[in-house]
Amino acid sequence: MPPQVKNTDLNYPELLHAIDSGHLRIPEFQRDFDWDMDRTLKLLDSLAKGYPIGCFLFWETTEALGSVRSIGGQPLPDVPKGTTVRYVLDGQQRITSLYAAAKGLAIGGRSYQVYCDLDADPTKEDVFVERADRSPRFTALTDVLGDRPHHVYGRLSAARKRRFDAVREAFRFTSWPVVQVSDQPLHVVCEMFERVNRGGMELDLFDIMVAKTWCPGFNLRERWDAFAAELDAVGLGRLGANTVLQALAAQLRGTIREQDILRIGRESIIDAWEQTTESIRRAVDFLRHAVPLPGTRLLPYPAIVTVLSYFMFQNDLRGPDAGQTAQLMRYYWRTGFTERYGSNPSSMVPQDLKRMRDIAKAGGDDVPVQWPLWWEEVRGQELRTSSARCRTLLSVLANCRPLDIATGVPVILDNSYLAQVNSRHYHHIFPRKWLAERGIADRVHSVANIMLVPANTNLRIGSRPPSRYMRELERKAGSAWPRWLHSHLIMAPAREALQADDFDGFLHARARAIADKANRLQGFSRDEVGAFAGKRKQDGASLPT
Repeated sequence: MPPQVKNTDLNYPELLHAIDSGHLRIPEFQRDFDWDMDRTLKLLDSLAKGYPIGCFLFWETTEALGSVRSIGGQPLPDVPKGTTVRYVLDGQQRITSLYAAAKGLAIGGRSYQVYCDLDADPTKEDVFVERADRSPRFTALTDVLGDRPHHVYGRLSAARKRRFDAVREAFRFTSWPVVQVSDQPLHVVCEMFERVNRGGMELDLFDIMVAKTWCPGFNLRERWDAFAAELDAVGLGRLGANTVLQALAAQLRGTIREQDILRIGRESIIDAWEQTTESIRRAVDFLRHAVPLPGTRLLPYPAIVTVLSYFMFQNDLRGPDAGQTAQLMRYYWRTGFTERYGSNPSSMVPQDLKRMRDIAKAGGDDVPVQWPLWWEEVRGQELRTSSARCRTLLSVLANCRPLDIATGVPVILDNSYLAQVNSRHYHHIFPRKWLAERGIADRVHSVANIMLVPANTNLRIGSRPPSRYMRELERKAGSAWPRWLHSHLIMAPAREALQADDFDGFLHARARAIADKANRLQGFSRDEVGAFAGKRKQDGASLPT
């Protein structure tokens, strides 16, 4: 059905009544009120002088959205279910300013009680001021608009009475243009909002759904905040709010596209909430214990949680068996190394949802991969946690359950530990300063030159060459030393290169060890990797550098 667009007018008293009665509301997806007093005074001055203040855009609907519950501490009433309501799509800042000034409210600790200067020359001066003395020259806007103006009118001079009447008439009878849209679904209205919003504000999907699903017994934001805090408490870190929306959409519609999420009804989301959050819990538990993923900062893509939660949902919230676990692990590693969700996740995720459904019911195919991971790719990958492949490689290092090379104690990895790329926990095995002093700049930040160690061990090592600090640590570790290094995928060839301070030799050896481990995690045998390498060589494709 085409939209019904109606052009109408609205004056100040009608605006106040519409807000006070609950029939005009500001949806929660609107940004917070951020006008300062100067802008509010200019708006009021324009009204007093009969200047245009722009058009307002409202959406008229019987659909109940979450909306602003109070303005300046003054509660706004609920509207009975099924009653037609107008939501403000454009004009929120102006309407909030007009309402706060008319009521003399305070927003964010700032009073919006304003005064009309009855002696001001409207052709040369502003009519409204923020502060005023007790002189009859100044009258509060609340008195100008009030139902009992005689309380102040009697003490005014004739000239001030004329000015008072002119301002009161301007505020009570001047109308503003309103465009009112009806018979449009929420996703179309949101697009309209984004197009007309003067600040270029792009609506956040989660904020929209908070507004759409709100009802007295369900607040999506509060539910998500509580659930996200629960997940954060286990050390994995906070997931993005859109993760739960995608998980809901996956289970209810088999897709994660925004337009499909917007079409999900309130009751469907409320009914599915508990089961969806439980499926996410089980997906998170799988990632923590099977990968094991130490924190969301090493998660290749948030959509992986969505897809794994869909498996849990399809598997009737039972844990995966041995065969399913192997397939889910291959899915995780292949998705990260192939950067599967990098360009268009909304097209790839539905394929993987079907794959999860097949794995849960009768076994399905693995995520396809063209090639294994080559050691040259590992050597060439710089430490950039914005890269999904880098995060996956760091997950490989975490998968080995590294031991502190100073003590042999397992390194405790969590989301705060992996907080940033320049964290002291990301130790450059060949120190940057030592390499710079020798004029070596290439591959300094290669993932193959990175080790996960506690901060105090990193500080103890400093900028000394590997031959010195490794020899010192080896003397203290004794026979356990090879095992400690093995937990960091530093095998015999790489150890020999460390003893000789051979940077290129070390990168070559360790990159091979990391690639071998990554390919095993993806489900490739050595023979399969060799066959892939032979085919690639036969096809004449050069290896990445």
